[in-house]
This record gives sequence, C-alpha cells and structure tokens, in this order.
Amino acid sequence: MNSKDVSTKEDLITFLNTLRHDLIENTASWENQTLESFLEAMEAWLSDSNSASSTPTWSIFATSLLAGKAYE
Repeated sequence: MNSKDVSTKEDLITFLNTLRHDLIENTASWENQTLESFLEAMEAWLSDSNSASSTPTWSIFATSLLAGKAYE
C-alpha cells in the first residue's frame, strides 16, 4: 500500500500492518530499525518536508511513518 493511498482510519490500520510486516521480513532495508531512530527520522522528515501541510491528513501521517523507515 502506498502512503498516498491512505485516506481513512481503516487505510492507516492496513498501512501500519504492512509497514510492520515489512520490518519483520526486510529488516536490512530499514535504515532506522530502533524506535528511537525511527521517531527521530519521522521528526526530521516532518521538519524538512514541504509536502506536510499544517492540516494533518491520514495520508501525511502514513507518509511520515514511511519516512521513519529510511529518512536520515
């Protein structure tokens, strides 16, 4: 599931499930494998991103979660 396709609470739940399984199955592809580094990457992406508006959406939340995977 693409983070841009997340538009409802149910979509976000599905996205989180997919993200969690990706971590389990493809750990080596994750730059940020600890909760601390994951949250730091989310914070950095939200600070740096021009695509994250002041009005949060399910999609922006999902994209910030996805950014936690690899953003440095």
